[in-house]
Amino acid sequence: MASRGDVVVANGEFKHYEGHTTVYVVLACFLASFSGLMFGYDIGITGGVAQMNDFLEKFFPVVVVNKELEYESGKGNLYCQYNNQHLQAYISSLYLVGFASTLVAAPITRLYGRKTSILIAGISFLIGVVLKTSAQNLAMLVLGRVLYGWGLGFSNQAAPLYMSEVAPFKWRGRLTYLFQLSLAIGAFCANVINYGTSRLVPNGWRISLGLAGIPAIIITISGIILSDTPNSLVHRGKQEAGRKVLERMRGITNVDIEFEDILIASNQKSSEERNAFKNVLKGKSRPPLIVSCIFQIFNQFTGINDLTFYSPVLFSTLGFKSGGALFTATVLAGLSIFSVLVGLSLIDKVGRKALLVEGNVQMFLSAVAIAIILRYGLQDEVRLSHPLAIILVVFVCLFVMGWAWSWGPCEWLIPSEIFPLETRSAGLSIGVSVNFLFSFVIVESFLSMLCSLKWGLFVFFAVWNFFMPFFVLLYVPETKGVPIEEMELVWRRHWFWKRFMPVDNYIDNSPEKP
Repeated sequence: MASRGDVVVANGEFKHYEGHTTVYVVLACFLASFSGLMFGYDIGITGGVAQMNDFLEKFFPVVVVNKELEYESGKGNLYCQYNNQHLQAYISSLYLVGFASTLVAAPITRLYGRKTSILIAGISFLIGVVLKTSAQNLAMLVLGRVLYGWGLGFSNQAAPLYMSEVAPFKWRGRLTYLFQLSLAIGAFCANVINYGTSRLVPNGWRISLGLAGIPAIIITISGIILSDTPNSLVHRGKQEAGRKVLERMRGITNVDIEFEDILIASNQKSSEERNAFKNVLKGKSRPPLIVSCIFQIFNQFTGINDLTFYSPVLFSTLGFKSGGALFTATVLAGLSIFSVLVGLSLIDKVGRKALLVEGNVQMFLSAVAIAIILRYGLQDEVRLSHPLAIILVVFVCLFVMGWAWSWGPCEWLIPSEIFPLETRSAGLSIGVSVNFLFSFVIVESFLSMLCSLKWGLFVFFAVWNFFMPFFVLLYVPETKGVPIEEMELVWRRHWFWKRFMPVDNYIDNSPEKP
């Protein structure tokens, strides 16, 4: 075995660390994954609440007028009945705040640990939930959503990072998948709750928003009781504590090889540590940063945020009654859980890239089918016939399933594992902030785009899904089975990115892999 810079190679192959997946690691990942549940719950609850008349009458009465015009006279624009800038701004404000808070979370996560950011997220969630649930006016409602978004910025930056660092590399994909699984479970629970509370007039929406306090409490407690990751502890000069945590997580005391790699990975110049955001823009951090940012942008343009956030609104727009729209959205959320479990069983077997490409093909075909149905089945902006409505729901389900076992989990997994240790927090922070920024753009514009493009909106998403597999096949490296401390070797062997990797203090005599 020879040590070569930040990458350790044994006989030309990646090393295998001692230890096994302990109950402690599974429990730690499970608790950290509740951050994903909060995100999923908001996705499911917001779209459902946004088509409850009691909620709309209190905060967005213009939308109610538009809906009544369409339903009573039949002369309203079916695609435009929910097109209201204040409603869009309320929903999308979470992402804009999340964009800013993610950048703030990066130095806090690096300097004070991953669990500190998780704790901050939990407290922000709690305050935001209280404000939203007790809101008496739009300002109070928006403030609560802003604080909720602030918490998401911290949790979405720290939780995937925490999970990827504590998981054994053979199981890193599956354990990090828990974040997406909990997101799907959160969305499913939200839709079930919305389906029930929509009948509780006039304050059912308050119950829907208020029940988010349960996972918020769990996240806050997790931020208190969880141990920080060995990587974070070592990087902050707490080697002895880091080794003890590593031994506990691996269930053995012989963790010399893995701990040595963590020490090597964290042994960077002090200037690199102090200037993480500057260094992530150059050297060996540049290729993963480019891939992470493009990956996050593409993920938003799959169209999934619009279908998941606005699915109750979309189905209501297309003629489903309120209860039917919420029930259909609940079915979508349930299928999302099933799809994540399918991906969970495949991610560390077939790899990341195969799932991503298959997901894009499935979303492309589904989006084309949806566009055709709306173009030729929704004539003169009247409602779909019952058979066509069922076919439409089937293709929407196929679209969501394609995303849920591919791009959904990988949007958190891949950025959390491809950066070197000294810039990992900053790199992931930038990636997540790009995710939030483009989520804001898409969610803010969806209702307006639906009003203007109509069925053409799904052609727009189909085009994006057509080109994404080429990016994945050509520029995204496969990270299946690679120890996170040895990820640099993947970039140095990639056909395109190897030309951008610095050669200083690095020697690789190992054979190239095909």
